[in-house]
Amino acid sequence: MTEFPPIPVNDTVLVITHMQNDFAHRDGRGAEIAFRYLDESGTLKRIKSVLQACRHAGIPVIFHNETFRPGHPELRERRQGYCRGTARVLGVVEGNMAVRGEWGSEVIDELKPDLTREEYVVHNAKVDPFTCSEFEVILRNIGRNILIIVGLACDFGIQMTARSGNEREYGICVLSDCVDRFLGDYSERTLTDLLPIYGRVSTSDIIIEEISAG
Repeated sequence: MTEFPPIPVNDTVLVITHMQNDFAHRDGRGAEIAFRYLDESGTLKRIKSVLQACRHAGIPVIFHNETFRPGHPELRERRQGYCRGTARVLGVVEGNMAVRGEWGSEVIDELKPDLTREEYVVHNAKVDPFTCSEFEVILRNIGRNILIIVGLACDFGIQMTARSGNEREYGICVLSDCVDRFLGDYSERTLTDLLPIYGRVSTSDIIIEEISAG
């Protein structure tokens, strides 16, 4: 088992992915996709605690929202059914979810960005925040190279962010108790077997303690 030094507060950014009303609020159009995983397990409460600790320690926060223009033109191409992906498979178009400018696309109120400090919202039409967005531009300009990753969904947004960040030489720390288990045992294996290849997998209590001590 790899031993990691404490999280370096001055080189760290918190990345909160896909915590949008349509997915993470009980009244969201896609609530059946993920809300119960957040609510029943206490995951949302732990994400809030991590966010509060990061704010207290002066750690910047980036919220990644996967959003689409009205009519979802970004998802029109189907390639005779060969062009798939989570948004198409999970019915984002049919459910008219995550439309830019609408309530469903925004960060839930419990985690509402504080734009008076270094907190940024990145919108793109992809699961991966690095693709077709200003995400990496922000990382470079705020000078942060270690990503604490929380939110949705373990095998989609979380895994993609970790793997893409690793490919670009960023340090990765996924909080296993701050993500969902949407795919059950497969998600658990992602956290125990796959993601440790790309970085550190820890828990909120350990990371909050390290942040507070740093």
